[in-house]
Amino acid sequence: MGGIQRWCAGLMLVMAMMPAGAAELGVLAPVVANGAPQVQDDPSGRPAPVVTRVRSGALYDRIQREARDGFLATVLALDESAQRIAGARILTPTWLYLSAEDGGFARRGFWLEENGSRRFVDELFVDLVVDEDTVADGGFEEIFAHEMGHVFLRRLIPGLPSGYSRTPHSSMSVTDYPTAFDEGFATHFQSLVRRYSHNPALEDLTLGLGGKPFLPYWLSNLDRAGRIEGVRRNLFIQLPLVPPGNDAEALARANESTALDMARLKNGQQMLSSEGVIATLFHRWLVPGDGDRDSVVARYSTLFRTLATSGAWTLEPGTPVFLELVDRHCVAVPADCARSRTLVLDTTYGATADPSLARATEAVAERGRIGDMAGYVSGLKQVRAQMAQLQADVARQPSMLRAALGPDLWLLGHSAARLPGMTSQDIAVNLNTAQAEALQTLPGIDAATATRALRSRRDAGVFRDLADFVRRAGIDGRTSAALEDAARRLQAAGPYERR
Repeated sequence: MGGIQRWCAGLMLVMAMMPAGAAELGVLAPVVANGAPQVQDDPSGRPAPVVTRVRSGALYDRIQREARDGFLATVLALDESAQRIAGARILTPTWLYLSAEDGGFARRGFWLEENGSRRFVDELFVDLVVDEDTVADGGFEEIFAHEMGHVFLRRLIPGLPSGYSRTPHSSMSVTDYPTAFDEGFATHFQSLVRRYSHNPALEDLTLGLGGKPFLPYWLSNLDRAGRIEGVRRNLFIQLPLVPPGNDAEALARANESTALDMARLKNGQQMLSSEGVIATLFHRWLVPGDGDRDSVVARYSTLFRTLATSGAWTLEPGTPVFLELVDRHCVAVPADCARSRTLVLDTTYGATADPSLARATEAVAERGRIGDMAGYVSGLKQVRAQMAQLQADVARQPSMLRAALGPDLWLLGHSAARLPGMTSQDIAVNLNTAQAEALQTLPGIDAATATRALRSRRDAGVFRDLADFVRRAGIDGRTSAALEDAARRLQAAGPYERR
């Protein structure tokens, strides 16, 4: 029996000795006064909801049935495992806050009104709008599992930093390493639910049955579809095509485009800053296997144990977190190391390690999509040999897995129109991940300069610093000074803490 098999067998034996049914779903409801949910500052001065514990009612009963009989029971078992691995001596409930007006967040801290008094509870909870319809159609099961992904990370890797990107996150967008890791990990739980849930409505949705006209065009529905089909089919490694439209909305169209160029790949830095790509990596790593509760928990607990060692990691906003996880996993579970590194190379077509493989892959894609059999087969032999060589090189020298990544070079740009979901028109632009629309939010960068910079980045590799960008993009001294000021202003603004 291999190392990982022995470890999993031991973990399952320990779990079998744990008290049955220890995981508990605690349900909270807002305290409402004058028609509005009440909030009160927590000890650090941040607003926190005032809540009461729900213990009865039709919706409560329906939720608890899901927690007992649905895939939600597995999610609760995962939370029990996460708490234990994080070092909890006493398990806390898995808290669900039935938001009255907004929702879809993993948060920490609430004021609990109970027995005529109010006390602050410094524990994680999921803030979610839930009704009987969303429970019946599987939406609750899917989105709750997503938000619990955030909860697991906050239990196991509390030092995960915020990134600099201010771009609204979605399956289609490119943000930064920490945001993509956080959101991508959470997103892949939706594909896990879709595989193992027995909710009939959710199964029909997965199969494309019962669709309604018009609604699929709404952004959140496009995003939700991307989180399933895009993740499963590894579509988010492709560069987006920007649909035509109002120039003032070009940045929004670029960030949320569902049109993809199937013969052009993102660079490695873009891929690791894409929650869609990170979700695909976790999907391929963790979803395969038996779907019974013990098997799923054993599979994920192996990863949880590695995440729980994050206190010894060096995590900065510019750390490629997924690759850091792979390196740590190789130390913790050497028997699974080759598989995890191969998974990265296969999924990204080597883009994080060797851009030449990605370019060769694009050439094969060009032949394949027009049905050029001779050209496709000839190219396929080449890229397969190149991939095998790259895998061998990475096995000998693991640092090569991130050899094609450059530094994060963040500057503060300004958009002509505010992006949906943003409160400011200021845009954080990373010179090594931005596309033309984002580059043109920077001072002095017009369409021709952006095109020149992107061509150089694609042909000659990532920019090493701002001076390298200025030189290769052919920028004059006045614009260079403005860009230096934009970099200083972004550093002064600091990382962007997302709600």
